[in-house]
Amino acid sequence: MTRFFENCWKMCCLSVFSLCAIFTVDTLPAEEIIFVSADPQNQEIWISKVDGRNARKLFNPPVLVMEISIREGDRYILCVGEGIEDETGFDVYLFDTQKLNKGRKDLTWGRFSFVSDAAISFSGDVVFANTIFNEFPDGIYLIPKHEVHEPIPKAEKLFDGEARYVDWAPNGQEVVFSNSEGIFLLDITTRQVSQILEYGYRPVFSPDGKKLAFIVDTPGENGGKRYSQIGVVPLHVPQNVKIFERTETRLPLHYLTWTPDGTSIAYVLVESTFDVPGGGGWGGIVREYSNLAVSVEDGRLRRMFEDIEGGIRVWEWTRDSFPLTPIAKFTTTWGELKRETENGGHHE
Repeated sequence: MTRFFENCWKMCCLSVFSLCAIFTVDTLPAEEIIFVSADPQNQEIWISKVDGRNARKLFNPPVLVMEISIREGDRYILCVGEGIEDETGFDVYLFDTQKLNKGRKDLTWGRFSFVSDAAISFSGDVVFANTIFNEFPDGIYLIPKHEVHEPIPKAEKLFDGEARYVDWAPNGQEVVFSNSEGIFLLDITTRQVSQILEYGYRPVFSPDGKKLAFIVDTPGENGGKRYSQIGVVPLHVPQNVKIFERTETRLPLHYLTWTPDGTSIAYVLVESTFDVPGGGGWGGIVREYSNLAVSVEDGRLRRMFEDIEGGIRVWEWTRDSFPLTPIAKFTTTWGELKRETENGGHHE
């Protein structure tokens, strides 16, 4: 009888151990992405696992978002976009994910003509590029961290001249930017500018700050359509530029970023089709986004976010777990959630 109870006790302990193993949760936050929904008429900011699981809406910004910038471990989401309703022009907006009920913080307040790009540093400083009427060069501006939460933040000019895209170095001391003459580095303390390349655009720093990824356009032969490719340049030997031949495309390259581990460069291809009225759509241009990544080491390509319907136009990586309630069950993917919404909240 004693042996019987001993065996029962062992079985009970084993069962409890097995149940604990089933429900054990990894204490490390899973890698997630924050992205802008693909629907141009209903832009929302979403967060999900990289495979589309646990998709949930963060908020619906009253802004037509063109670019976003966040930093790992940071609670702020920086957006460049066009205000809706009576607002005109492109401005810089800041959203605090811990105080979303307070809405957006307008950092530029229509004081600048056309903000084309912006980025937030690890320390919370903001830089943005501006052009006048989207045509005449203006420059690069800095909003220091201590000004960000002021009613009307002061912006100081760092660079006077043409600038289209900007990105912070991980050290928070340099800004890379591009214009029609190539790619440049700007020291925010000395204001010294040094040219890295005489071509390329949309430069972005690698996570370790040692390399830049960029896009380069090449005219087609005999007046043919131009094609684009992804390149990478090491900052300590900028003459050792590598262009990834497998990334060659004649589709528009819309977005560029690094994977968090720094081993690949992720980008977006845009394919546009015309939706005929009466053919099941509303008419107009329909865009599909293909998300790809190229390995820096061997140039191999792989697809990303295939479970997210329509692809992703703009996104950023995060390893933070935001304290939000999922809209649907934990295992719901973005594609399933999209279909549920379209069908009144029911599965197909």
